[in-house]
Amino acid sequence: LTSILPKNLSDKEVFVQSCQRCHSLDYAKDKAFSDPKDLANYLGSHVPDLSMMIRAKGEHGLNVFINDPQKLLPGTAMPRVGLNEKAQKQVISYLEKAGDRKKHERNTLGIKIMIFFAVLSFLAYAWKRKVWSEVH
Repeated sequence: LTSILPKNLSDKEVFVQSCQRCHSLDYAKDKAFSDPKDLANYLGSHVPDLSMMIRAKGEHGLNVFINDPQKLLPGTAMPRVGLNEKAQKQVISYLEKAGDRKKHERNTLGIKIMIFFAVLSFLAYAWKRKVWSEVH
């Protein structure tokens, strides 16, 4: 059998087709397709929001959880959704973008702060040399 799905789905489209039936991403304003109350009644517990899951579990933790949910949470009602390796990476990539939107900004800010302190250190050293050159 051949798949009728398009070959190149975006990260969000893979998430929507595999996870959003039950899970929502509140910070990305993506609501689950199913009613949370109905899911809670059917599964026996509330389905977690995945907005901050990447920050809580990390990429490795999500890989393990997606492949074998029973290994990390025995008794969980989450089924194995059958993601291949590429689709799994796409889901994790989308969760990273949705759950940590400021990551790139934080990383670039760190570099800017280091450059600022390097320039400040150079100016402080130059000022110290000027002040002490008059004393000696």
